[in-house]
Amino acid sequence: MFKGLIPKEEKYFDDFTEIIVHVQGMAQQTYNLFSSESYDPNIYLKLKPLENRCDEISSRVIKRLNNTFITPFDREDIFSLIKKIDGIGDILLGTVARVDTYSLNEKVEGADKLAAIVLQQIKELGSVINRLKAKEKQINECKAVRDLETEADNVYRASLKKLFLEENNAITLFKKKEILDMLEKASDKCQSTANVIISILIKNS
Repeated sequence: MFKGLIPKEEKYFDDFTEIIVHVQGMAQQTYNLFSSESYDPNIYLKLKPLENRCDEISSRVIKRLNNTFITPFDREDIFSLIKKIDGIGDILLGTVARVDTYSLNEKVEGADKLAAIVLQQIKELGSVINRLKAKEKQINECKAVRDLETEADNVYRASLKKLFLEENNAITLFKKKEILDMLEKASDKCQSTANVIISILIKNS
């Protein structure tokens, strides 16, 4: 009875919007890196502040959950969504960090295509999240994220096959494979984020 009289904490929607903007910025920088003919060694320095900001937002949301009586939707879903989005940023930063750590100075074939897919997935997620407060059913955008993940799987498998056929240096092969692995993992994380949003939309329809 009294629970319905207490206003819900609406700041979560602003947090979701803010964090996805930062993650999209990271995805754009990642795509810029892998689509260039020569890799920019300063890209990591551009991504790190964005990733730090994502961590701050995630921590803020979790802290607020512990102090908020009524939430816009299930606490578990809020926690899961913010951690999933933050996780995408973590993977992107880790991918770029490996380029720097491994001193890669030649293109990883297929990485540009995977990075482009991840960027598009995040844009689709952003479109849904921006309208989450209005409870608009953006199921099509969520499905688009999942369709793009299937496309990423195809690109990943084709890139790995070509890598193993053409790369004779075992160390270089290992380095390039890990880059492809992590970009594919980022795409998977986007899909799992879309699944959380679909669950939220269904529960609150």
